[in-house]
Amino acid sequence: MTPRLVLASSPVSVEERYGVFAGAGSTEPSFGLLCLAASARRSGADVAVVEASARNLDLPSALRDVLAFSPDVVGLTATTSEIVRAAELAARIKQARPDILTIVGGCHVTAIPEETLEAFPAFDMAVIGEGEETLGEILRERAGGERVPGGIAGTVTRDGGTLRRHASRALIASLDDLPLPAWDLLEGFPGLFRPSPGRIKRWPCASIVLTRGCPNRCVFCDRSVFGNRCRAYSPAYALNVVKDLVGRYGVRELLIEDDTFVISKDRVREFCERLMAEKIALSWSCLGRADRVDPDLLALMRKAGCWHISYGIESGDPDILKTMHKHLDLDQIRQAVRWSRDSGMRTKGFFIVGFPGETVASLERTKAFACSLPLDDISVMQMTPFPGSELFGIADQYGTFTRDWRRMNVLNTVFVPHGFTREALEQARGDILKAFYLRPGVMWRQGLHTLRHPSLIPGVLGGFRAFRNAVRRV
Repeated sequence: MTPRLVLASSPVSVEERYGVFAGAGSTEPSFGLLCLAASARRSGADVAVVEASARNLDLPSALRDVLAFSPDVVGLTATTSEIVRAAELAARIKQARPDILTIVGGCHVTAIPEETLEAFPAFDMAVIGEGEETLGEILRERAGGERVPGGIAGTVTRDGGTLRRHASRALIASLDDLPLPAWDLLEGFPGLFRPSPGRIKRWPCASIVLTRGCPNRCVFCDRSVFGNRCRAYSPAYALNVVKDLVGRYGVRELLIEDDTFVISKDRVREFCERLMAEKIALSWSCLGRADRVDPDLLALMRKAGCWHISYGIESGDPDILKTMHKHLDLDQIRQAVRWSRDSGMRTKGFFIVGFPGETVASLERTKAFACSLPLDDISVMQMTPFPGSELFGIADQYGTFTRDWRRMNVLNTVFVPHGFTREALEQARGDILKAFYLRPGVMWRQGLHTLRHPSLIPGVLGGFRAFRNAVRRV
């Protein structure tokens, strides 16, 4: 029997994910889901993808699309803030078709699998960590007649009223052995999907991830899925991903979403040189790290089409950075942002407020530092102790932690460090945003960029409304 598989994201609306920032929210599809779909299809399954989150589907619509494929197996992926909605979808699937095997995967369940399955009985089993090989084995067992395959490495299953965690599965040694992502299974791709307006200047666009795992030890990050070692697709494979997107789908803009894209300068150089050798007319953006860039590398990236780079800055207080285990100093950050600006790139900084040990003075330092840097954009997030992070297990020692999974999206305030109230912390966040954006130089640069790319006007207006709504709350 050929198994029929639906892979779906959680039916979480843009408003639920981004709150007052919904107008500037991304509706890009999950790259990981498309990688899973391609691997499952190569293993012989009939596969459909329901991108409920990116398409802003409500629960009834997501259920309709899942059941329309008449699946034997449904795999759901969810972050912490999405897990409740994924469980609601699984429960509705079970009500309609009790015979369907429901699997949950992703960062949340990988970090706390037993707690998740105990909370949500509609999930038959969980995939822990990297999913391609595990899912292939599940589908083979299912095709052989197993209702709920047991004993598979990288899973947690139910045995009556008992949960059984099976052996861990080794990480995939060579990512180049994986098939290209199954973009063709996305209805309306690429035109129906949009990134945050500050990350785009041409349509259509696509988001990709070219590395897995991170060797850094920031205490607020969850590395439970892909581990502490950075593995990467080779530059040759990465170029094939790009050529597939450009040649088959007409993509003209690429968002490289890796936290660790620039961790290997040699790999980035080769990727850029291959792009230029192929004369691919493509603009792209990426995330960087301040201690991994230099003027020559940034100049090469700009020449190869990179126009925008974002940095995880987090705080302007050196003591907070040390406590985070960020292993960066303020001079490194200043230098990287200046080099990026000098190369001709637009720049964005990510900041976090409410870290353990935060004070009024440290928040003032962060505000002053953000405004001192030649950044074009910033994002200011609430410290969120996610399952799987070092901070998750110790947060209660440093403040009040509200463990409401639905609210854990870096925008809601679920952790308040000692010495603060929730209102004061949110006020500080709003003050940083206002201090940065309500400056003539920043507003002038934003206006010029929009005038040069008039197709961005609707998105920029949505971003402006989101900013206005956010600062009105404080």
